Amino acid sequence: MQAIDRLKSDLDDWVRRSGRAPGNREFDSLRDTFARSVPKVPGETMAALFTTFLSRYGSGGDESSAAAIDWLAGVGSLLLSDYDGTPFTRDDWEEIREIVTVDSGEIDMDTLSYVLGQALEHGAV
Repeated sequence: MQAIDRLKSDLDDWVRRSGRAPGNREFDSLRDTFARSVPKVPGETMAALFTTFLSRYGSGGDESSAAAIDWLAGVGSLLLSDYDGTPFTRDDWEEIREIVTVDSGEIDMDTLSYVLGQALEHGAV
């Protein structure tokens, strides 16, 4: 199983386990799972990713929650250098670019180059 497939499976499991109204414990579990799946991501970048994810997750009903999970899976695929084709908007790409450059001195340079290359390819640089 590829790393991105494992991450998506873990995200699906989290959605099933956490129910319709996850609390802090469930979100902490999700963050831990995500961090284990993409180990080359520094803490500050991870915090910025999850701040963005939580604002997306909490911005509406089931549809926005599902879209937030899809966004997180797509970002995970980028951080694993295996972009899955998630249809990010230009604003999404710009936001992702900003997030990964928060810790540009500490993030793995291959990961940073890959994500910025994808952002450039999608018009966000």
